[in-house]
Amino acid sequence: MHIIIATDIWGKTPHLNAMAASFEEIASKVTIVDPYDGGDPEFASKDAAYAHYKEQCGDAAYVERVSQAVAEATESVCLLGFSAGAGAVWSAVSGSSVGTVKAAVCFYSSSIHTMTDYLPKVPVEFVFAKEEPHYDVENVARTLQDIENVQSYITPFEHGFLNPASAQYDSEVYFFWLQWIKDQLGLHCPA
Repeated sequence: MHIIIATDIWGKTPHLNAMAASFEEIASKVTIVDPYDGGDPEFASKDAAYAHYKEQCGDAAYVERVSQAVAEATESVCLLGFSAGAGAVWSAVSGSSVGTVKAAVCFYSSSIHTMTDYLPKVPVEFVFAKEEPHYDVENVARTLQDIENVQSYITPFEHGFLNPASAQYDSEVYFFWLQWIKDQLGLHCPA
């Protein structure tokens, strides 16, 4: 199985590299797709990261990057996306061609509320933060839950709870969710 990870606006950080390395035990290949062509800009704040994301990439270009990685894959793929990356993954699996993608796992998508009419071609697991500033999480999760191939979970945690660069990072739950991700990817995309 090939795991393709779409990062959040923080990009390809050392933490994400470590997470990707932990997936090597269940995958034949792990690829990280990020908005900055592999660089780690080391942002001072969430606002700085978001401004850089909008300037350097943006949502449409990010979807293209994820779709390109999917198109280049030659074996079974599971997608994993965080925040902006989750929106890009959702768009990619709802597009005209999903290639060899078997499933996707999306964490705390910041833009999903604008894409609730998309129809994924593979199973998608959504893990939501307890609240988002731009939409009602319960309403969006319920709407997505009614779409075939979609499963939604609402956590009691804040947006960014798996990312040490985020002020909302929760080290106590990180390893639980890391194992949950591995279990889900293994279920949908066995090696």
